[in-house]
Amino acid sequence: MAPAPRVPAHDKLGRLVARSLGLDEAALREGLRAATLDDLPELIALRREHLLPGHEWDDDAYLRWRYRLGREGAGFGELWCLRAHGRVLATIGVEDLPIELDGQALAGAQVMDLLVRPEAQESGLGIWLNQAMLARHGFTLAVGANQNSAGIVRRLFEPLPPRLTFTHPLDLQPFVRRRWPALAATPLAMRLANAGLALRRLALRRHRPRGFTLENTPRLDPALSAPLARGAAGVHLRHGGAYLQRRLLDNPRRPLSLRVARRGDAVAGLIAWSVETDDRGRPELHLVDWHHDGDDTLLVLLHEAIREAAALRCTCVRLLLQDEASRRVAVRAGFLPSQDDGGRPCGVQSRDPELAARLARAPWRLTDLRDDADGF
Repeated sequence: MAPAPRVPAHDKLGRLVARSLGLDEAALREGLRAATLDDLPELIALRREHLLPGHEWDDDAYLRWRYRLGREGAGFGELWCLRAHGRVLATIGVEDLPIELDGQALAGAQVMDLLVRPEAQESGLGIWLNQAMLARHGFTLAVGANQNSAGIVRRLFEPLPPRLTFTHPLDLQPFVRRRWPALAATPLAMRLANAGLALRRLALRRHRPRGFTLENTPRLDPALSAPLARGAAGVHLRHGGAYLQRRLLDNPRRPLSLRVARRGDAVAGLIAWSVETDDRGRPELHLVDWHHDGDDTLLVLLHEAIREAAALRCTCVRLLLQDEASRRVAVRAGFLPSQDDGGRPCGVQSRDPELAARLARAPWRLTDLRDDADGF
């Protein structure tokens, strides 16, 4: 792969962007500010115009849930808007990202929800906005959710291992149809194949670890600390029960189901999922987030998700995995890596080159909770 083009420094790029937009550099800098509730009507109109027209989403509720908008204690971060020529030209969001790196507590942010009006998209404004967020935080994390954001991740950030798709099939017909349509149209063949899958699933489940109880919970204890894998090195996201309750269960756009695994009275892990549909309207169970204190707990949680997906008559269970340890556990639960999957790009950056290098070298275990996709 050819190296990414060198990105100009923030100040130099700012001059180039300002000139392209017909502004002076001071007007560009001063036009960027954190959005408030007063900006909501214009921001919603901008998003409705440019983000998947036709979807009937309640953007007002979503943006109030996700961002502070001038309210202390609300949201998870700031939504920044750039005003130029009397209107909002672009937006970029950041979510607070407290982590622990080799025992050291660090505060950074994840960048998301980048939106630039079409007439400004060739100006370099998207990269300048990312640089502006980096200037305000100790480090920034980016996860590519579409072609444009993936390009910025590759150009501006130190690369992290990609997140790869793993699938546990429950109904082979959708998968067979893509390669052998005639075979997929044979009911007897599909019934026999799915019976074989059910036997495989039963055999794998018999070997799941014992000593756990699983419960469906609509509320999390605010004092809960998310379980961490014992002895796992690298980056740990520091989130407690209050954050996970709001982030997993209070999202007005993407309702999730949650299972908690206990070992005795102690919470050993939790897993959250949504049920979505494929391009033919068939249900799939999508694993969004998980926390666990070890491989056995993760294996139990994956088997619980598979059991629930089968009960809901889903065609498969899907998840994206970044670290090798979790991939090995997923294979034990019957998940298969997708063929020809280049993965979802993600990267990290800091103004401190030493910190940027440490963060890029350290193992990360990002889940789809870090994916920008539920903002669209």
